[in-house]
Amino acid sequence: MRTAILAGLSGIAALCASSFAAHAQTPNWPTQPIRIIVPSAAGGTTDFLARVSGEFLTSRLGQPVIIENNTGAGGNVGTASVARAAPDGHTLGFISTNNLAINQFLFKSLPYDPIKDLAPVAVVAEAPQILVVSKNVPAKNLREFIDLLKAKPNSMNYASAGPGTTPHLAAVQFMRLAGVEMTHVPYRGAAPAVTDLASGQVQMLSVGAAPVAGVMASGDVRALAAATKTRMPLLPDLPTAAEAGLPGFESTTWFGLVAPAKTPRPIVERLNALMREWVDDPRVRERFDKAYLLPMNMSADDFGKFVVEEAGKWEKIVAAAGVKMD
Repeated sequence: MRTAILAGLSGIAALCASSFAAHAQTPNWPTQPIRIIVPSAAGGTTDFLARVSGEFLTSRLGQPVIIENNTGAGGNVGTASVARAAPDGHTLGFISTNNLAINQFLFKSLPYDPIKDLAPVAVVAEAPQILVVSKNVPAKNLREFIDLLKAKPNSMNYASAGPGTTPHLAAVQFMRLAGVEMTHVPYRGAAPAVTDLASGQVQMLSVGAAPVAGVMASGDVRALAAATKTRMPLLPDLPTAAEAGLPGFESTTWFGLVAPAKTPRPIVERLNALMREWVDDPRVRERFDKAYLLPMNMSADDFGKFVVEEAGKWEKIVAAAGVKMD
């Protein structure tokens, strides 16, 4: 599988080159409203980013951008509908890490090929995971928490937003790197997991900062580390995992725009330029800060390479988790 993924990198480059040659002149686009399919429910981070960026694209392209939530099968239904759409730039998708880099290893089969059927357009933001524990856990830092877990294996539970979600897989990565064992308690979404963490029903959760900001402020949960390379701007006192004694624990959920494969290269490049302009807007970055999101800004080609690298990383984590959907 890993060989196939890495082979996809050269395929992306070849696809970009052939698409550029076939569409040397910018097509007359857009000629009708643009539909952005979001393969997750309304109200989440992916939906939020799709809607605010859609407002910006509407103002720049002169055509309305319509957001359509198409959920099901862990995002596979909506993502597949993007892959099957006409590659004319009028149907796009706003996706997250799972749709491009994780689901191919979780599910026995996908109704789309994340490398062959989709063209990466622009990655715009990431939501880093932070490791939080209940206030009842007698550990003031990550090192103390790991020592507790090693002293009594499987004596504590960790929550997740469901099997195969980033909070689940990030916790598996943490346990593998730390050499500890905990019992998985899956929930249907982050909100109930946070509620039970705050009440002490479970002891640990790896999750984005936004869902736990309130209970962190109230003191019901304690943040031990951020799964990032550098400290988060809104949580400057929270050490990275490496600073806290666990190098290699890095986990974020990233979000971006994709198009059906064979979408004309000039359309992809124009969308990429517009999305990068949007991400660089100070007002947008202020909104990101409030949502505990970090901006990301790459060319379309670099986004494609990033997807391949991320898939290689998550393949190992999913294998360690032993999770299979379907």
